[in-house]
Amino acid sequence: MGVPEADMTEEAVRIVDAARNSNVTLRLLGGLATRMHCEHVDFCDREYSDIDMVGLSKEKSKITTLFSGLGYMADERFNALHGHKRLKFEETTYNRHVDVFLDHFDMDHDWDLSSRLKIEKYTLPLSDLLLTKLQICRINEKDIQDIVTLLKDCAIGEEDVPHTINVEYIAEKCSQDWGLYEAVLDNLKNVGTLLGAYELSEEDRTLVDRRLKLLARNLISHEKTARWRMRSAVGRHLAWCEQVEEE
Repeated sequence: MGVPEADMTEEAVRIVDAARNSNVTLRLLGGLATRMHCEHVDFCDREYSDIDMVGLSKEKSKITTLFSGLGYMADERFNALHGHKRLKFEETTYNRHVDVFLDHFDMDHDWDLSSRLKIEKYTLPLSDLLLTKLQICRINEKDIQDIVTLLKDCAIGEEDVPHTINVEYIAEKCSQDWGLYEAVLDNLKNVGTLLGAYELSEEDRTLVDRRLKLLARNLISHEKTARWRMRSAVGRHLAWCEQVEEE
């Protein structure tokens, strides 16, 4: 299936295309996925440490075979320990690693993505991609920049269509999970406070600020589930976030 591409973005595209040709479902998440939706690369581009993807657990063996054909070696120890939910592969030409989450995005918070991998051609749906950033309990600068990029360059709507952030989906997910709700609401406020640190036109800064406030209003006003209300009553007296450290 050819040799690895020197450019990380081109390599990510090569992997997803090869997966599609082999009837394997893989989609990008993380900074590379954000870059693919970025209108002005100078704003969103940076160094990327690895390639992050989501696949289906029922295709686990096909995923392993695919990466072998693409010139990657499986991380046998990691996959033996964590292969029920996550796989790792590496190639030595560019010392590159690929992480593949299976079905679920399981970091600071957890939700099922297995039914969400057909909306965009190369990446997660933008609502899920944005949530993977907003769910982080100890958010860092690169994640804030990705959030700003998505809110600046992508459409806002209430349905799952390409290149569109489905605000109704985000509000619904957060209204089912109090911990996710708290993390997302905290980060919407954090990003709004830090907007002035980025080189944005006044028009873009106003647009991002307006969209941050729209998302916050939708979260707050959306009807909450009984499970959410029960957990809300406990509040932050109990742990509500895994705070997974990046590897």
